[in-house]
Amino acid sequence: MLKPPKDALLQNIRINRAAPVPIYRQLDSALRRLILDGTLRPAQKLPSTRDLALGLGVSRITVKSVYEQLVAEGYVEARTGAGTFVSHELDLKTAPENQRPRRRIKSSGVEISGRARTIMSSRATARHGETDPFRPGVPALDLFPVKTWNRYLAEAMACDERRNLSYGSVTGSAALRASIARHLTDARSMQVDPDQIVITSGAQQAFVLISFVLLNQGDTVWYENPGHIAGRDVMQAMGAKIAPVPIDNEGLDLDHAISRHPRPTIIFTTPSHQQPLGTTMSLTRRLALLNYAQENGAWIIEDDYDSEFRYRGRPLPALSALDTERRVFYVGTFSKSLFASVRIGYIVLPPGLTDTFAKARNLLGQSSSAVVEHTLARFMDDGCFVEHIRRMRRIYRDRRDTLFQCLKQDCADHVDVQPTDAGMHMLAWLRGGLDDQVAHSALLEAGIDSLPLSVYATEAIADPALVLGFSGVSENRIPKLVKRLSETLADLKRWR
Repeated sequence: MLKPPKDALLQNIRINRAAPVPIYRQLDSALRRLILDGTLRPAQKLPSTRDLALGLGVSRITVKSVYEQLVAEGYVEARTGAGTFVSHELDLKTAPENQRPRRRIKSSGVEISGRARTIMSSRATARHGETDPFRPGVPALDLFPVKTWNRYLAEAMACDERRNLSYGSVTGSAALRASIARHLTDARSMQVDPDQIVITSGAQQAFVLISFVLLNQGDTVWYENPGHIAGRDVMQAMGAKIAPVPIDNEGLDLDHAISRHPRPTIIFTTPSHQQPLGTTMSLTRRLALLNYAQENGAWIIEDDYDSEFRYRGRPLPALSALDTERRVFYVGTFSKSLFASVRIGYIVLPPGLTDTFAKARNLLGQSSSAVVEHTLARFMDDGCFVEHIRRMRRIYRDRRDTLFQCLKQDCADHVDVQPTDAGMHMLAWLRGGLDDQVAHSALLEAGIDSLPLSVYATEAIADPALVLGFSGVSENRIPKLVKRLSETLADLKRWR
């Protein structure tokens, strides 16, 4: 039998009484470490609780409770009349990962699935935490009516015996679905039954659910090129074949798609404000697209990501408003109109699919919060949402105009700026042979964000451009930022 380590053991245990970690946890962690790194070997006897307590200057009750926990977890074993011993059957290879000594693991030894490899190759990005100006798709967070929102949030936490603290409905709050249906009738000329709506945690979950329900391995998806990155990549991860369709001056080039690609299961489009080129699909093209979908049994995803922000006239009717045969999945989000962490979007489904999508949402993760759903429903019903949109529309229009004028004045040698009547970003076409991804990286180092147009494309685009978001940048900061942008691009040209 191995003898107790006594003084050697005490030298390896340090108790810090000033630390916020309780003494029993410090002792427990120290003994586990000594067992797992082999300092205390299998079958080795531990000091008695009295001796260890005296040696460390701690309570015997503390030592006794630590020993009992280690016995319960199998690290040590107590023998009546003999003492406490390191378990002779302990297999360190199977000890919990977070308990074992840290070792460097080569990632090459992990075999991941083909789907995971597709995900790893995705160029979809998100800036977490603070974002630099001119990151596309970022609303004016400093102008959101937080006090009003918090009032409704507190109400949601308190109502009906805390029922909102549970999981909520698998289709989302009935009140919120009704609020969204009323909003779509007023703002997008759609006639929507609230039972057709499923709440999601933003538009991306909507694309995941649609892909999961509709796509089989090898199915064809007609997808705008350039187009929304994350929606495209999730469909690729589901095994679909992405068929890129160029954008002409009327929107998605339907004739090109018909002549070049197999018949699709899904057609993905952003007709109200093409992402990222900004084209608005013509009425003739909309009707032709709906007619094609009906005749060929295809489904259409209408991503209406920033339709609230139109700066000339009212927002246009949705493609879905023209859909008499119900071939369109209409996807909306509040991430752009309110703030990203609200994590609420929605799908307006064709008839007969609500139960399927509800079960898919339940299986893949409900995600959205019943508390936030209740809060948003009240925010909409009391007119706060419409009021906020009206205010942001005025502010974003001013920011758009300022950015456009500053780019024309201070950056004309480097970019040709494209005006826009809608949305939260504009395109700056690069001059002088600059690569948009190189320009993007250089600007990011200078504290200016953007997205290179090329990352939106699956096939090469003739001209490089930067996608510049204006909605999240206060008007008084824009002139100085544009000068920095111009200086950075000038430096790039000098050092090419």
